[in-house]
Amino acid sequence: YTWENYRFNPSGDSYYKVKFSKYNTQSDRGTVDDKTTLEMIDDIARQKWGGSWRMPTLDEIKELLNECTWEWTTLSGVNGQLLTGPNGNSIFLPAAGLRDGTDLSDRGSSGFYWSATLDESYSFYAYSLYFFNGYSYWSNWDRRYNGFAVRPVTE
Repeated sequence: YTWENYRFNPSGDSYYKVKFSKYNTQSDRGTVDDKTTLEMIDDIARQKWGGSWRMPTLDEIKELLNECTWEWTTLSGVNGQLLTGPNGNSIFLPAAGLRDGTDLSDRGSSGFYWSATLDESYSFYAYSLYFFNGYSYWSNWDRRYNGFAVRPVTE
């Protein structure tokens, strides 16, 4: 989980020299394609689960934040957030932590979940959902190579 082994940095260069081969809006960072939403071929949820499963968009993450009640809880020995929607349905998001390089940090105390939406102006980043006990929000300052969890959605 580094820029050097990130899939769309084929040169393997570090932070200051990263050149993106896809999903790039900056001319100094490689070929500009202005793509800011993952294509299904690059969506890990679609690739692993098939069917109509996919990663959520930023708008869907915002909907979770704005429309659901959030409760920090422990389920089967795992800390995380229980989200309950206006219709009474709920999902549990484990506090899975994150991977950066070879390190796993914040497991059991924080959750980091990718969206399929990339930052429109700064190609290094993608949008994500972040939470810890009592707090939850979306962020656009997460480096695309980080090892975050994915919570697939379907139509």
